[in-house]
Amino acid sequence: MLRSAANAQENQPGQSIPFQRLLEVQSGLILLISPDLTVMGASDAYLRETLVSREHIMGKQLFTVFTDNPHTPENSPSATIRASIERAVATRQTDKIDVIRYDIQAPGKPGEFIERFWSTTNTPIYNSENKLVCILHETKNISDDLKTKAQLRESREKEQMALAQAEQQRLRMERLFDHAPAACAMLEGPTFIYRVINTAYQQLFPGREMLNLPLFEALPELRDQAVYEIMQEVYRTGETYKGKEVLVPVARYEGQPTEDIYWNFIYQALLDADGQVNGILIFALDVTDFVVARQQVESNAASLQTMNLGLEEVINRRTFELEQAQAEAERQSKRLQGLFMGAPAAICILSGPDLVYELVNPAYAALFPERELLGKPILEALPEIEGNTVYKTFREVYETGRTHEEKEMYIPFARLDGTMEDRYFRYIQQARYNEQNQIDGVVVFALEVTEQVQSRMAVEASEERLQKANKEFNIANQQLVYINKDLDNFIYTASHDLKAPISNIEMLIGELLLELSEDSLDKPDVKRILSMIQGSVSRFKKTISSLTDISKIQKEELNKEELVVVADVVREVELDLGKKIAEKDARIETDIADCSTMAFSEKNLRSILYNLLSNGIKYSHPERKPRLKVSCSHENGFQVLQVRDNGLGLRPAQQAKLFTMFKRFHDHVEGTGVGLYMVKRIVENAGGRIEVESEIGVGTTFSVYFNK
Repeated sequence: MLRSAANAQENQPGQSIPFQRLLEVQSGLILLISPDLTVMGASDAYLRETLVSREHIMGKQLFTVFTDNPHTPENSPSATIRASIERAVATRQTDKIDVIRYDIQAPGKPGEFIERFWSTTNTPIYNSENKLVCILHETKNISDDLKTKAQLRESREKEQMALAQAEQQRLRMERLFDHAPAACAMLEGPTFIYRVINTAYQQLFPGREMLNLPLFEALPELRDQAVYEIMQEVYRTGETYKGKEVLVPVARYEGQPTEDIYWNFIYQALLDADGQVNGILIFALDVTDFVVARQQVESNAASLQTMNLGLEEVINRRTFELEQAQAEAERQSKRLQGLFMGAPAAICILSGPDLVYELVNPAYAALFPERELLGKPILEALPEIEGNTVYKTFREVYETGRTHEEKEMYIPFARLDGTMEDRYFRYIQQARYNEQNQIDGVVVFALEVTEQVQSRMAVEASEERLQKANKEFNIANQQLVYINKDLDNFIYTASHDLKAPISNIEMLIGELLLELSEDSLDKPDVKRILSMIQGSVSRFKKTISSLTDISKIQKEELNKEELVVVADVVREVELDLGKKIAEKDARIETDIADCSTMAFSEKNLRSILYNLLSNGIKYSHPERKPRLKVSCSHENGFQVLQVRDNGLGLRPAQQAKLFTMFKRFHDHVEGTGVGLYMVKRIVENAGGRIEVESEIGVGTTFSVYFNK
């Protein structure tokens, strides 16, 4: 075509346009192809980009010059180009290929290819007779653009992965702090403003407002005490302060007199990004009961020693044994106090199915000072536990997600010299979940109680010696009984202090709300997480309230019996439940003619009927209206009060656990799971019993047996 065009121009006098040269100097990557795909011409820019010479390609078939890369058999760019040309010719329109990989041969290196990506168009050219004379092939090397985009995409993916990992670590640390079994608070600024208070700390002062108040405004009685200067010194120097059995009089309730309370506490400075002190972290434990019990033991021991001075030879022998027992108990109590009262709880995180130590805090590491733990599977770090129950429970927690708690687990460990050492632990094993809500590890809160167990054993041995002394000396008998009781109280108190594994703790919510931006707070995931945390806090508060009621039932003496008219109590309960009865359109039928009166505490009978009737209404069947019947009969020396409902019913396995504290089987309605536990306690404290018969989908009958 170029030659014919040139000839035509030559036939016109005064005009001479070199069309071939005009093509060659174009800045674009242009290739001119004949209808039979022979190369007719190429721009210099095209030759430079494809690393070929004009002599190498002119007059040759296109795909003979530019062959497919044999190393990428899955890719056939020549077939793609051929198909594009055929579409262009068929439609008489330009055909475009946005992206095509077409590798070019490396100059001077036969068989080697250079990766290239192109954006290509094929345009058919027709002459005045409408006959196809050539195809204009224009292309652009977009390899660098694609690489840049790929690198940008890879960078973004890495950034997103890093952000996801950072968020995962944040959530893990948040869960860790949420389950810390110590009372703690975060104070901010030189005035020590309460910014974060966990539930355990708030329980120390159940009747006082503290959050967002300066420490000495929330607890003004502390201003004139030693803790004021201690906190000022920690804030000034940044040095941690540890207090042990410090007497700090303070009022638990607003406006009430101060109480003498003994504390074990740690004040630790908080630093900002510049390393400057900007607050104080408090770990605190109320050890008043522990100290008072020990002081009582010491006082009683001194009294017993004075009394025994006049009993000559036998008294001297018994006194020596008693003094030895008291000294051993005192030594054990001090060691026990230093173990779990002098520092925060031991915490570790085990990751993956092999339970590899991912995190070990100093308190936990101190349990095994001669062991290397971090980065090792637990069976490699502590091979002795492979056959112990503790490893079995680790596996169960990881595989099922169920939290496991042990109060006094015996685990023998090897010393450096290879001898086995008997050790006892109290611990909680709790599953850790990743962002996909899958179990990826186990969190452990542990306290070694070896000293406590040994102390109890020593106390038990001491009790045997004291019992022998009681047989010979009637005067000393009562005193020795008191000593034994005090020692029992001491052990019970120490054990009770261990029952502090707190789940779903209200800890960093306030700080989190301050740190998060409004955009973050508006995110659905953030709202959902905050809602879950606040729901857990609400349920925990309800549980604490229920525990208070239970404590009252367990501690109060049995009320005096009185003659109660049962029908009157039933009517009063119906009035109390009036709103629930109306909402559910419930109906209560009574048949109590056989025992119209009953010798029992009216208050306790009302509590029993209220719990049983309210449960019958609350757990009603969704397909029918609640129908309840209260009846009474006599059976084998008992008055039997029955409450029958037509509600959801229970399976036999559920009935066996029905009266367990905090046990619930239906979560679609509000409740704490303590009502039936309280009923059982009331009835059993009065010498009676309660039984249940139930069938799924039919209903439940409670039978309460009262002594006549």
